[in-house]
Amino acid sequence: MKTIKRMNIKLKTPLLIVFLLVYACTPLIITNNYVLRIINNIMLYSIMALSVNLIMGFCGMLDFGRSAFVGIGTYFYALVMTRFHVPFLVGFLGAALFSAIIGYILGAFLQRTSFDYFTLITCGFVIIFQTFLINAPSVTGGPIGIMGVPAPEIFGFQFSTPQRFFYFVFALLVIVYIIIRNITRSHSGRALEAIRDDEIAASYSAINIPKYKALCFGIGSFITGLAGAAMVSYTGYASPDNFTLDEGLILCQMAILGGLGSLPGSILGAAILIVVPELSRTAYEYRLLIMGLMMVILMLFCPNGLLGKNGLMDIIIHSINKLRHKSHHEAMEGCDEND
Repeated sequence: MKTIKRMNIKLKTPLLIVFLLVYACTPLIITNNYVLRIINNIMLYSIMALSVNLIMGFCGMLDFGRSAFVGIGTYFYALVMTRFHVPFLVGFLGAALFSAIIGYILGAFLQRTSFDYFTLITCGFVIIFQTFLINAPSVTGGPIGIMGVPAPEIFGFQFSTPQRFFYFVFALLVIVYIIIRNITRSHSGRALEAIRDDEIAASYSAINIPKYKALCFGIGSFITGLAGAAMVSYTGYASPDNFTLDEGLILCQMAILGGLGSLPGSILGAAILIVVPELSRTAYEYRLLIMGLMMVILMLFCPNGLLGKNGLMDIIIHSINKLRHKSHHEAMEGCDEND
């Protein structure tokens, strides 16, 4: 079995490299700006969905407040770039760090609350944050928001077009994916999974539950802040309408649809929920209804998502293997009868 696993890893690595190289050629193949904008949005929301999966899928905290942390990163970046004109990397990383600090403080405050109260407080945090954005025009621009946010610029090179921004957000997605993958495969990642599966058993295993919960919430907020800063640098406009409870629910749906605990599933879930509303204007207007129906169907027939453990993909693979074993067994019985 170990030999087979090693062969699978050796086979997957070059295939993954080839896929990434081919995917990097997307702006050279697709010249339509509208399609490229959708692809860029998929990658931006994939980063957000990965942070949600880290908190929900690996630590078991049901967080409906991710959109607020996207907004924290967005507004911090927009403010420092438009008012103080700091270098891009300073504003970009500063937005992520500020979001992480707020996330860690909130996580530390909520670390001993029960599952239900934690969820309700994150919902309230989103509403409080949006109310602050609307009612503090001297700081946030109020309902109008902040306009004229500059595009990313590194060493004098501006990522100001959809083609250029593709490479920026693609690199960011790969870096975030590797970071979360390494966290989940480390000792800390196993501690988070233990907390998710059984907090009482984890506490008896000498795992500091409050510490790991606050740390997970802070790391997730750092990644969400990066995504928020990247998004506003792409659109050039920060609006309070983008950071509602509905948006937080959509981010949760992306992680759940792809499969909690599956990092590729987060990307797949983001891709589905970004592309489906773009198929038609009607689909966009009723996107919450469509997404809700998708989630109900998924929970009824495949509660572990598309790529989660024992999810739809695992069910399909198991069914195919079962059919193969059955056909092989029947073929062997036929050979015995002939003999």
